[in-house]
Amino acid sequence: AIFAALRDNKENKIESWDLPSQGINTEIAKVLAEYVSVSGVLTTLNLRFNNVGNEGALALASALRVNGVLNNIDLRFNALGDEGKEAIRDAVSGREGF
Repeated sequence: AIFAALRDNKENKIESWDLPSQGINTEIAKVLAEYVSVSGVLTTLNLRFNNVGNEGALALASALRVNGVLNNIDLRFNALGDEGKEAIRDAVSGREGF
């Protein structure tokens, strides 16, 4: 719910989010991806040691394709799967910071 509220708040100024081991699963990652897709200030996102999963990674990859500001995302230890890893890799390929 917090990610959806932040997504809709145009005055949001969160530049860095450190969220390791927060129980972020696929469904939460999808909502977080909606936030990432519209954030104009978030530059760093740490999701290490969660359970984003393959579908969550696909949603985040789609968000990364439209977000030109985020230049550091940590998805280690998230059971992404090959498809999710490839989607993230493709989404950030050639971007500064990745």
